[in-house]
Amino acid sequence: MITLRSSSLAVEIMTAGASVRSVHLAGIGPSLVVGAHDRAHYGAANRSFLGATIGRHANRIAHGRFEIGGQTFQLSLNEPPHHLHGGLTGFWARDWSLVAASDTQAVLRLEAADGEHGYPGEAVVTATFTLADDTLQIVYQGEVSRPSVMNLTAHLYFNLSGGPTTQDHRLTVAADAYLPVDAGLIPTGEIAPVEGTAFDFRSGRTLSEGPSLVDHNFCLNGGRQAVPRPIARLSSEAGRVAVEIASGEAGLQVYDGAKFDGTILGLDGRAIGRHGAIALEPQAWPDAPNQPLFPASRLDPGQTYRHESHYRFTRL
Repeated sequence: MITLRSSSLAVEIMTAGASVRSVHLAGIGPSLVVGAHDRAHYGAANRSFLGATIGRHANRIAHGRFEIGGQTFQLSLNEPPHHLHGGLTGFWARDWSLVAASDTQAVLRLEAADGEHGYPGEAVVTATFTLADDTLQIVYQGEVSRPSVMNLTAHLYFNLSGGPTTQDHRLTVAADAYLPVDAGLIPTGEIAPVEGTAFDFRSGRTLSEGPSLVDHNFCLNGGRQAVPRPIARLSSEAGRVAVEIASGEAGLQVYDGAKFDGTILGLDGRAIGRHGAIALEPQAWPDAPNQPLFPASRLDPGQTYRHESHYRFTRL
């Protein structure tokens, strides 16, 4: 495990899954991201993806199939009948190599074989975690040897108060639209306006005022961009803390932690219960390889995939 320190933050990084285990802000007691008490939980055992780097393709791919150049590729079906987060031994389950480390930065590297979980092409990816005062910066880069797809994200779960629930947290998302899903949480293909719905977080609302289950992609205004721009803010009056997220990604997957059932112990040794954490995951849109109207997640040889997201933690 690597501990990064700045004047404001202390962040624990694990090579297992290139995971962020904890984030401590000076003057605030509990970790602001939710991690597992037992370090052995990370890697292949981390089925809730706590703090992990997700890939080769984050989120769901319908029936684990997609086409490139007229050829159909069948992925593993680890959430039958669909593919989720790169498979049972996706990037989140692998042990990454530590390439370089300093007080404020860690660089990790991973290689994936051609055909791993059905994905075409060898892939080489890096994850760079950097502290700049009160901000955690995460940069992912990747290359492939054959036409393929790539969509990485940091599956950070937040609890800014240290309490048993995040339903009192306030969330703001810069998205005029979201993606409705079917019973299997696969996008229907509709890009729906948030106006007049419980998914309208543009002006901010308490999570308890939102839908009863949120596991949806928000279509960020402006689409994918080369430079991170503000996309979301989460705050807790009880914890007196806020996190502001900036990213260049086209989507933000919001999962409200409704399925936590107390079987995982958090860093403080207490069980993580329903709504005990909320995941905010900048990424490409789910099922992008099968949805012609969605921003593409294809990556060709000679191209470099790049994802950059910033998380700024401040006291209220």
